[in-house]
Amino acid sequence: YSSVVVLFNSSGNIKGSLRNLAESITSAAENSLYIEKIRSFLAYKTKISSRSNMAVPTEAAILELKNVSFSYNDHTNQILHNINMKIHPYEKIALVGYNGAGKTTLVKLFMRLYDVTEGEVLLNGINIKEYEINEYRKQLGVVFQDYRIFATSVKDNVLLEDVPDENENVNHACIQALNDAGFRDRLLSFEKGLKTPLTTEFEEDGINLSGGESQKVAIARVLYKNANRIILDEPSSALDPIAEYNLNKTMQEVAKHRTVIFISHRLSTTRDADRIYMMEKGSIIEEGKHEELLEMNGKYSMMWKAQAERYKG
Repeated sequence: YSSVVVLFNSSGNIKGSLRNLAESITSAAENSLYIEKIRSFLAYKTKISSRSNMAVPTEAAILELKNVSFSYNDHTNQILHNINMKIHPYEKIALVGYNGAGKTTLVKLFMRLYDVTEGEVLLNGINIKEYEINEYRKQLGVVFQDYRIFATSVKDNVLLEDVPDENENVNHACIQALNDAGFRDRLLSFEKGLKTPLTTEFEEDGINLSGGESQKVAIARVLYKNANRIILDEPSSALDPIAEYNLNKTMQEVAKHRTVIFISHRLSTTRDADRIYMMEKGSIIEEGKHEELLEMNGKYSMMWKAQAERYKG
């Protein structure tokens, strides 16, 4: 009888091992698909480089798009069509339009995350392909819709660089950026101040911020950075109306001597822009100041009235 019991248990172990082996093979096949993506990502070599490594002008400069068209894969499926735009120093430019109009793609061309398919992007009359690419990008402060809060301190989330804690000038600038972004009261509530860990991924006592609070930290990154040109993609989408109003006032003050390009679906944030570009299906269909666009009684006016109706009841 003992032999039967041993054989029975052994057959059960073998059966379990074979089942685990079969499951492992299936999992390995699935994981290999992710590994292949990682390998492709690590092996990818950027196709965007500087043609002549020219020094980037540090003074105020005109940013211009001339007859710009763009497609991701081929020339037949264009995302942007014949865009012409000239942005003067310290101007506040708003890009508006419905989803899929090409607004975010357009600002990615400003950043040289992509190169134009047709036309050219100019800085002070020189194609941005001529400038040293890393130095060119350093002069841009950007907040995209898909920003991330990292599992590290508040300070590290703003600076995004390694700076000694005893550097008081940096600490002061970091706090000022957070204050300007509307994060002052929340920061004062942290016992550890700038050293407070964010998220509970690595620290049990870490702080999980709300969507609006996270957005303020992301905006503080841009305000801390000494960038000549600021790009904000839906900077107030997670903010309440009061926080949005305060942010707009702050941006007018702290960005007084910076060029600002921002994308927004909330037209209350665009009315004070120096120039508004209404985009549709990859083209600019209207441009002008808020009052001028309302007088046109076109697509911008329709969007404004639709949003205003929500508050009028």
